Amino acid sequence: MQGGDTLIIDSGSYEMGLNAPGASAYKACNAGWAWDCFMASVPSGTAAQPTQILGAGYDSGCKAPPELWGSEHSAQVVSLAGSSNVKIGCLEITDHSACIESHLGGNSPFACNRSTPPYGAWASRGIYAKDSSNVTLQDLNIHGMANRGILGGRLSNWTVTGVKLLANGWSGWDGDLGESAGSSDTGTMSFTNFEVGFNGCTEQYPGTNIYACWGQMEGGYGDGFGETNTSGNWVFKNAYFHHNTQDGLDMLYADTTATISVQQTQAEGNAGNQIKLAGSPTVQNSVIVGNCSYFAGVDNMSGDNSGGANTAGDQCRAMGNALVLSVQPTLHARVEYNTISGEGDCLVLAINGDSTSRVALNNNALIGKPDWIKANQSPQPQSCLFYWDSGPATWPVTYAGNLVWQVKDNVCPTGNSCFDPQLADASLATFNALPLATSPLVNAADTSASMLATDFLGQPRPTLGGYDIGAIEYPGTSGGSGGSGGGGTSSGGTPTASFSYTTSGLTATFADASTDTGGTISTHAWNFGDGATSTTTSPNHAYAAAGTYNVSETVTDGVTGNTSTATQSITVTAPTSGSGSGSGSGGCASGHKKKCQ
Repeated sequence: MQGGDTLIIDSGSYEMGLNAPGASAYKACNAGWAWDCFMASVPSGTAAQPTQILGAGYDSGCKAPPELWGSEHSAQVVSLAGSSNVKIGCLEITDHSACIESHLGGNSPFACNRSTPPYGAWASRGIYAKDSSNVTLQDLNIHGMANRGILGGRLSNWTVTGVKLLANGWSGWDGDLGESAGSSDTGTMSFTNFEVGFNGCTEQYPGTNIYACWGQMEGGYGDGFGETNTSGNWVFKNAYFHHNTQDGLDMLYADTTATISVQQTQAEGNAGNQIKLAGSPTVQNSVIVGNCSYFAGVDNMSGDNSGGANTAGDQCRAMGNALVLSVQPTLHARVEYNTISGEGDCLVLAINGDSTSRVALNNNALIGKPDWIKANQSPQPQSCLFYWDSGPATWPVTYAGNLVWQVKDNVCPTGNSCFDPQLADASLATFNALPLATSPLVNAADTSASMLATDFLGQPRPTLGGYDIGAIEYPGTSGGSGGSGGGGTSSGGTPTASFSYTTSGLTATFADASTDTGGTISTHAWNFGDGATSTTTSPNHAYAAAGTYNVSETVTDGVTGNTSTATQSITVTAPTSGSGSGSGSGGCASGHKKKCQ
């Protein structure tokens, strides 16, 4: 290839490594140095004509992406070292082994053979990149690698969309090259429709069941997405960080020039902190569920709460705070229209600030749970609302329009509501942030503090008379009770939306089960979560790509105009690819937005 070329790879499975066709022509490809046998770096293109490596069908939904699988200890499958103006799209990148590199120090039945050739059908990393700019990664499924999904540093202006990093043995995305030249990124780093889950575990092969999970205390790593010192403008939108064996999204070491925006994102089930941000962070329209004990008793994950301090275990490491913000002097953080719950020490922790730092908490639903680490204390304390660790004596935090419930010491900031939020499901294992019709979240937001045009699901705010507190705007016709919202139910026909579904490959079949008390349903409006819609009563829909989609049905009464919306997350899987459900790691906990893969 030369810079500016486009390579289209047909559907199929292709070995990448020592035994790949043609590999013997390269000096590095010999059994003694098998780890150096990997593809040359993609040649740089230009802004006008980027170099492209694309799977067949990249322009029609990427229904059957070709598989590139690494073998024989190959350091990586795809190399972007020094590559700029490049697009990589519509590929499955993996290996054909169930091992993790250096698992438990190499003293594990799950450890990869690093001693003598032949090494086996495994490779360390999916993508390695450094000194690379203006790169697009699109519609990639990088899973089951023995080490990292992506290792990259000194990057600039990357666009990552429709990418999954699942069950890679050490981490999903690691931004630390470990080089004296540093790893700091610059420019705009954009991540959309991005899933990072079960890293620090691997998958059985053949098959994709999750197992062999391990954490930092066993010598592993386990961050879903982790960066070292970095600059840049970071944007995460419609992302899902879940069930990683350390932190979900760790940007705690961003420098004071960095900006970080997290929007319409879900984080849950990570063994440490769910989200950690620095620089000038903004968190909006997101659902953060700090069920940090998810991996208790699973595989090789150490520690429990029997000692009350959990100083040597993986569960709820770093105290399990759900959201951590490093807000250095003169910097400000904004946390708006989120639903946050957790069983760690606090729902929100701020560090590294002084009297010039600011944290604004506006229109969030903040729901405490019993502090898992301190389960042996009597009475068991709840997680705290907010704490500024080693900061000023007077914490520079402001509260406006929040609903706070069951936090430590029943703290209720002045001017905020403190009622049961009445969610569809407030339990950590099956958390659903959708407010019920009677929820005090409805119509209760303080719009003088902040307003956002849409919610976590992309629905418009407001749908009724006012803006709702929390991540999800109630889509029906009823207002809250007990809070500052209000509203009411219109008389006449009152519909209740409901549906069931079945899937076969990429096709989903929906069956309407809605009812209407005192009236008749006149319209059905479906949103399939991929931009497609339908007004059919019980439609079929063929998805272009495997994944998890938020499907909603809105029904309308023909006389009163009353509406009701039902929303479910559905998963469709292409026959040739997919990521497994975690049988070896205790199963998958499902949330409102997505189910773990």
